[in-house]
Amino acid sequence: MSGLRAWLAALPAPIRWTALGIVSILVVTVIAGGVWTWREHREELAQRDLSAALVTAQRAVGSGQPADLDAAATALRQFLSGHPSARVSTQGWYVLGQVEFRRTQWEAAASAFGEAARRDRGSIGRLSRLGQGYAYESKGDLPKALDVYQQALSGMGPKDFLYGDLLLAKARAHELVKDSPAAIATYKQYLKDLPESDRREDVRIRLALLGSTG
Repeated sequence: MSGLRAWLAALPAPIRWTALGIVSILVVTVIAGGVWTWREHREELAQRDLSAALVTAQRAVGSGQPADLDAAATALRQFLSGHPSARVSTQGWYVLGQVEFRRTQWEAAASAFGEAARRDRGSIGRLSRLGQGYAYESKGDLPKALDVYQQALSGMGPKDFLYGDLLLAKARAHELVKDSPAAIATYKQYLKDLPESDRREDVRIRLALLGSTG
């Protein structure tokens, strides 16, 4: 090390600082590479643990048995506790929401779906918002369900994944709170935005039952 210091000290100042800069970059690169390897290892472990938890959850959802669902919820919570920052934790939160929904634990389901939606703005996030709304509906908290559906629809258009499902959920929630004008407007928006939908006849029936002639 003393030889390196002497060599650097003998260099002209501009060259010395350039050399020091290069050495520093090399050190940072080596450290970053080590961090990347460590993080990837952690992600691999998380993926492995999630896979095991998902097998339990799939079996539980299929059987519908309370004991199986309880075990699945425990396995998923243990996974999330052990890997809170893993990329795949979003999937863990979403599946936990599904399991809690099957357990009729509406608040726990809504919370899990909400956490998944917070972590993802893509397909899983939208599925989670829909699930969160369903959980609030099942709980009887229709204002919260409507708020979730409206937030999920914000910025979405007819070509976006789950746009139609979220519109129908919003319309249904309006019906449940006896807000017929809002339900009619939402159903009409559905027909306007998705005129070729397979569910358009069902929507027209809902409109007729609500007394809409338009």
